[in-house]
Amino acid sequence: MNDDIERSRRRISRRRALTLGGAVGLGGVLTACASDSSSGSPTVTPPTSTATSAPTGAGSTVADLLARAPQCALSKEETQGPYWFDVDSIRSDLREDRPGTTFVLALRVQDGAECAVDPSAGGIANAVVEIWHCDAGGVYSGFESGSSSGPGGGPPPGGGGQPGASGETSDGSYSSGDQEATPTDDGTYLRGAQTTDANGIAQFTTIFPGWYPGRATHINLKVHVDRKTVLTSQLYFEEVLLDEVYATTPYNSHVGSRTTNASDNIYDATGLVATAATADGYLGAINLAVDQ
Repeated sequence: MNDDIERSRRRISRRRALTLGGAVGLGGVLTACASDSSSGSPTVTPPTSTATSAPTGAGSTVADLLARAPQCALSKEETQGPYWFDVDSIRSDLREDRPGTTFVLALRVQDGAECAVDPSAGGIANAVVEIWHCDAGGVYSGFESGSSSGPGGGPPPGGGGQPGASGETSDGSYSSGDQEATPTDDGTYLRGAQTTDANGIAQFTTIFPGWYPGRATHINLKVHVDRKTVLTSQLYFEEVLLDEVYATTPYNSHVGSRTTNASDNIYDATGLVATAATADGYLGAINLAVDQ
């Protein structure tokens, strides 16, 4: 395993993560969103590095990528997998000190009925988008000893069950009633949530996810509206991009056989993320059509 990943794992604690991650309460975020909405149509500002660094022919802004991504495709409901718990953390930067390639992800949540008429319409404001994914070595925060790539070997690779389920259900500021797994440690890296703006867009800064045995590379997500989960799904990436990223440090220290999209029993093409290269990593975007 890459030395930077090993050192980073040893430094993590939940208290430090929430302090340094700048987590804030949902009420304050929604108040800010309402204030922004009343002052006119907000714009989504991509990282400054994306303005000129995208390859010719590829979108270099969030708006470009959202237009390039599949329009108003009703996102497939998929398993939340065995590594979810209610971290109850509103923050845009999920990295903490995880080593890996910078990945900025924008997700537009749309009302499926409205965007079916106009693909650019139906953005749902003040929805909460929550994402979580493994680090460059294939391990999830909160489950370092229980992840498939962790020292404990983890749950079955299919990811369809809830090994370690606590019997508890979420009751945080944006999620209520979803079954949680029991964490094996107090890590929170690469987990968090953001509220959508007036256009239905939420944006995160994270690292490009790694992989673990038995599953294609993916990012898990939930969309919550009024504390009700209206979508649980997973995001995927083109194989050419995965080969490119995993040839670099620290990903290339992770040995073994990677499961491709075609070989994954959960993969669905509606979850493919549109991406563009930036000066320090990648920008990705996807449209998420939901039934409210």
